[in-house]
Order: sequence, then structure tokens, then C-alpha cells
Amino acid sequence: MKFVQIIAIFCPILVAVETANILGIFPYPYFSHQKIHHAIMKILIERGHNLTIFTTHPQDYGDSPNVTQHIFAETVDIHLKYTDMLMYKQKKLHWSQILMQYEIKAFYESGKKEMEHPEMQRMIRNSEDYNFDLIITECIMCPFLLLAEVFDCPIAMVASSDAPAMIHGMFGNDVNPLKYSESLALPYIHGTMSIFEQINSLIFQAFYELIFNSAFFYNNAALNIEHFGHLGWKIVKSPTDRLSLLLTNTNQAFGHIRPLMPNTIQIGYLHVEKPKEIADLELKKFLDNSENGVIVMALGSRADTRSLGVDNVKQFMAAFNQTNMNVIWKLHEIEEGLEVPHNVEIVSWLPLADVLAHPNVKLLIFHGGLLTSYEAIDREVPMIVFPLAYDQFMNARLMAKNGIALEMDLNDFDGLRLGSAIKEMTKQKYTENIVKMRALAYNQPISSKDLTIWHIENAVRNRFIYAQDFGCMSIWESRSMHLTVYVVVFVGSLYILVRKRILKVHENSV
Repeated sequence: MKFVQIIAIFCPILVAVETANILGIFPYPYFSHQKIHHAIMKILIERGHNLTIFTTHPQDYGDSPNVTQHIFAETVDIHLKYTDMLMYKQKKLHWSQILMQYEIKAFYESGKKEMEHPEMQRMIRNSEDYNFDLIITECIMCPFLLLAEVFDCPIAMVASSDAPAMIHGMFGNDVNPLKYSESLALPYIHGTMSIFEQINSLIFQAFYELIFNSAFFYNNAALNIEHFGHLGWKIVKSPTDRLSLLLTNTNQAFGHIRPLMPNTIQIGYLHVEKPKEIADLELKKFLDNSENGVIVMALGSRADTRSLGVDNVKQFMAAFNQTNMNVIWKLHEIEEGLEVPHNVEIVSWLPLADVLAHPNVKLLIFHGGLLTSYEAIDREVPMIVFPLAYDQFMNARLMAKNGIALEMDLNDFDGLRLGSAIKEMTKQKYTENIVKMRALAYNQPISSKDLTIWHIENAVRNRFIYAQDFGCMSIWESRSMHLTVYVVVFVGSLYILVRKRILKVHENSV
């Protein structure tokens, strides 16, 4: 009987699907975001599907004849010009400044260059020569939805963290800024927000809907009308009627909890692979000989003395000087003349996921990116987090709540406090907490890999199961509903304030 039950659970995964032609478009220019896309493409190659991929970071898929890659070469440079998380943190920029002064410009300019890519133009102009069964694209920068109309196929969207509120709304998921922290810029935990946090969340979402989304949406509409002609107007009228699947890099044990429609699948930890042997012999020797343990520090690929600030670098050095553990610090450049403690090894590049698996690694100090957080949890390494931007603040708070990390502020710390934090986070209780966290994360009846395979191939088999079949709203319907709520709240608040003012004036006159 037990054997029969096991077959009943897993037989859906074994359903065969013919080789599909899949178009993957991944324009977001951060390497960490590309990890989840690479993981999805890799398992689709293993299944024998034919892939045409547009990406900012080409991957090595071996000698597979089923893969064609095209590079968005200029996208990375455009975003480097506008976006810099360390700069955001140093200048103490408000989220509204980040969105309007930097993100909008970066998205529009990069989207324009990506649309002008020669192979993209060839596909648009000669669409009859191409046959795709499914388009898989990043949900953050998505000016390519109309390609589903051109090739008459459904779309699967991928979120490298949790999806933005607008995307959740397009797929029919619950969107409520008073209950969920709908912004990746706000570090609020779902279901536990104070009144102040709820008000701030509502204000942010109203700004996001009214200003940022409008600008982003109309920029995309302009690009589509320019490149698709009369068909481009469909993005204005109804851009969501071919959405079939949303894959979010989330995990309930981490704290990503909200009601989800059947077309939204959580695939957290998909990118985490078994650790490989460390190829750098000097690095391996350093790890092997660190009998007192190793601290690994990585604040992003662009971190250097200039971006971190000389004073901050000195404070980090002072903290590392207090510990008897060795330190591996991934630092792009270090200013000449700075004294480096004898126990600190500076490296410009690091196979982080593999290093974290080394038994002598006891602590990770980093900026709180979700994919690295998953890797640290998988390797059972506690963390100290210096969040810089986006979802990193929420990630830090969620991990601190679960007793596996401690959050610190890059603009307000010193070597003494960091040294105390290192002593605290290397206590046994934090290792025990993260062991429990890992067990919960993988406590699933089906692995993220098998779940991803089944749902993507189901979108190919049942290609006309679109978002509207699940009662989802178009962008216009979703935004109209939200704007109605915001207007009612604003008018109601204004009425209460004016009424109180009138009554007060009346009382004083009497």
C-alpha cells in the first residue's frame, strides 16, 4: 500500500511532453538574478527542449546543440551608469529618489537597446520563420510581452525574489499593502506591520502605482508601439491575456507567505547546487588550515574601498583584528596603505556557494541578497547582514526574526560593535537555528526542480490556460481598483482633518 501511495504522489512529474521550442528573455543585468534563470534553463536542457536565450550574462551549457544564446551586451553598462546599491546607501537616498532618478532611466534606456538587438529585430520582422511554444521572461523588466502575440504562445514569468505587487495582481494573487509589504524597498514582515508601517506601506504603494508604474508602463508601451506598429497598442489595451505561469524564487519557511493562485509557484532554492571542490589550491589551503574557523565577507561584486568608504573599511579591519578566526574578504579593490590584519585574506573573486560549504566556515557577512541567503541556509552558515537596497532589508529582518542572522547598518557601525556581533553570531544556538531552518525549507513533498519542470511543461501542454482563466485582472483593472482605494482613503482622511479643523474653529468662535 505504501508503494502505491508513493507512485500516486510522484506520477504527475513523469508525464511526458514532446520537445518544446522555448524563448528565454532575461534582461535584468545583475548576475545574482541570472542564477535562477540559469537554473531553469539548465533543467529544461536536461529535458531535451530547444532553447533560444537572450541574456545579459551568457552561461556555459556545455556542448548542447539545443541552445542558442544572444547577449544584451549594453544592458550591464547602462545599469552601472544609473544603479549602485552602495551609492544608494552612502547617500542615504529615499526609495522615491532611487525609483524616479535612477531606476526609471535605467529600465527605459536598457529596454530600448534590448529591443534594438539585431537578432531581436530579426525575430520581430521575420516572425513567420520562428516557432515558439512558450516564452519565459524576467518579471521585473518585461517590455517583451507582445512577443507572445507575435508567436502565438503563452508566457511564463520568473521573479528572482518575490514578485512586485503589480505582477502579483496580474496573476490574480492577493495584493494588500496593509497586510503585505508589497514593496521590496520596505523591510516590513507580512502580517506583523504596525499602524505606522501599514500607513507607510500604503503611501509607498500609492506612489508606486500612481507614479513609478505609470512611467514604467508607458515607457514599455512606447517601445512596443515603436517596434510592433499597430500591434503595439495591444499592450495598452490588454497586455496580460497570455500570461500562464508565475515562478517566484520564494519559500514559505523563509517567510514568503501569502494566498497564491494555482498559476503562481514558489521555487525557492532551485538554484542551489551541491558544492563543488574548490579549484583554487591556495584558497583551499587557507580554508583547510583555519583551525579556529573562517569568516567569509562579501558585499557584492562592485564593493571596493571607494564605494564602501575608507572609514568603513578601517572599522571592518578593526573588528577582524579582534577575532582569532581567519577572514576571507571578497573586495574588488583595496586602497594602498591600508593595514590588513594578518588573519585577513583579500580576494577579488570567490566561488561563494562552494566556499560556504567548507566545514571551517562559521559566519557569513554580506548584504542580504536572497539567493546568497538561500545558499548560506543550505550550507548552515549563520549571517551578519549589512543590507544596502531593495529586498535586502526585508531579508535581513526575516532572517533575524528566525534567529539565523543579525542586521547591522553600514552607515552606523564601528569595529567594536561588529566584533561583539561576530562573537554573538558564532554561538552554537545560531547554528542550531539554521539547521532547523534548512530542514523546514526542504520539507516539501516535491523538490523545486521537479515542481518547476512539471509546471513549465504543463504550460506547454495546455498552452491556452492563461491568467484570465484564473479570474486575474489586467493591468488597467488592477490599477483602477487600487487607485479607487487610494482615492477613498485620501478623500476620507482629508474630510476628517477638515471637519476637525472646522469644529475647532467653531468652538473657539463660540
